[in-house]
Amino acid sequence: MAEEKIKPKKKKKRKLKTWKINWTTDKIMSTSALFISVISLIALLYQSFLAREENKLIQKQQSASVLPYLNQWQSNYNGEFKLIIGNKGVGPAFINKVEIVLDSTKTFSNTDDLFNEIFKTAEGLDTIPHTTSTLISGFVLPANDDIKIIEMKDADNILKFQKELNKRNISFKITYADVYGTEWLLSNSKDENSSANIPVLISKTE
Repeated sequence: MAEEKIKPKKKKKRKLKTWKINWTTDKIMSTSALFISVISLIALLYQSFLAREENKLIQKQQSASVLPYLNQWQSNYNGEFKLIIGNKGVGPAFINKVEIVLDSTKTFSNTDDLFNEIFKTAEGLDTIPHTTSTLISGFVLPANDDIKIIEMKDADNILKFQKELNKRNISFKITYADVYGTEWLLSNSKDENSSANIPVLISKTE
């Protein structure tokens, strides 16, 4: 028998489809408009970000320009004794809360009640002449101003009073705020994370 020759199959050529864009005037205009819209959106978002950062910076500057700074100290000069709380800042201090603890047992919300208790319970102090000014919640202490919470004269009277203060355990916490509501704490309590007479930031407005 004659051998049959097997003809190899011809490989079919695959036609690659190509996509052609007919750049008509309408398509060019619509594509350009889309591109411009995307660029405008990016620019708008960036401007919004810059505006937020600028507002934060302005708020910080404004807060710094009205920052109160309370401090507490004693004055004993020329036969006159004073206990003073002053505002050494550049803005008013709005007193939100006053908490004073005497001998770890009695709590007062203002300075008058504290001194009334001390003069009433300490031997020999009830006859000492003195004047007081009340520090209480709601009080506003302007910048570069102070309040003399107690004053007295005469060296003997002052010595008696100071000895009594040294015997008593008095701790205080004064919460105050600036005009924007940012709160600070002035305290001499040992459980605070600061030294006495150094205000601590306890809440901040955004």
